[in-house]
Amino acid sequence: MKSIYITGMSGTGKSSVIQHLNEKGFTAIDTDYGDWKEFSLSDGTPEWLLNEEKVKKLLSKPLASPVFIAGCCSNQVNLYPFFDHILLLSTSLETILERVLTRTSNPYGQLAHERDEIIRNFKNIQPLLQEGADFEFNTEVMTVEEIAALLEQLAIK
Repeated sequence: MKSIYITGMSGTGKSSVIQHLNEKGFTAIDTDYGDWKEFSLSDGTPEWLLNEEKVKKLLSKPLASPVFIAGCCSNQVNLYPFFDHILLLSTSLETILERVLTRTSNPYGQLAHERDEIIRNFKNIQPLLQEGADFEFNTEVMTVEEIAALLEQLAIK
């Protein structure tokens, strides 16, 4: 079975897609929850990094069914070789800022300094995410259900 990493800026819909895949019975992990991330000081700057050993351990076992993992951390590229596909969810900066301001599932993006960080990351990180992705889905024009259906097809091919 295949493993797929779903990445994208905050507010692009990663958690919504993961939740939908979970509801359909798939192993679908949102790395914003649980112990899938570790707090680290990188060059003196605090940041959350994926727990690489935990992800590698999960993906090193034979998979009985597809596995979907979603997140966005600077060290995720170290794990790309362990995934069959890398999917980028994207949308416009305006939509991201609107979504993070109104969502209730995650408070990140509601403070002015967080919104400034999102704007910086959109300009600097989004192009890097696009370079590493096998596929890019625009969540302004695709629904969660459409994305999940395409992911299911991709995972069983």
